[in-house]
Amino acid sequence: MNSLYEESRFNLLLSHRPELFSMYEERNIDLVLSGHAHGGQVRIPWIGGVVAPDQGFFPKYTAGKYESGNTAMIVNRGLGNSIIPQRIFNQPEIVEIILTP
Repeated sequence: MNSLYEESRFNLLLSHRPELFSMYEERNIDLVLSGHAHGGQVRIPWIGGVVAPDQGFFPKYTAGKYESGNTAMIVNRGLGNSIIPQRIFNQPEIVEIILTP
């Protein structure tokens, strides 16, 4: 079988779609780097994002690290805007990730 995925190796996926996290876990992806949610665009302190593209209101995956099984996903809030032309309680971010063997 010819595939880019190899179970014996570390598998990193760059994906624009954090809402598909369960699918990444099913495929045993070790680390997913994602964005697209813009941090929920507008955030409510202690609650989280209000709306995100393809996730609707009060989205599950807007920013930070999520883990399930052996899969971890980091969702970056990014620098730009989406539907709403400003960010509210939602600082832009650039994430630095250092992978070590």
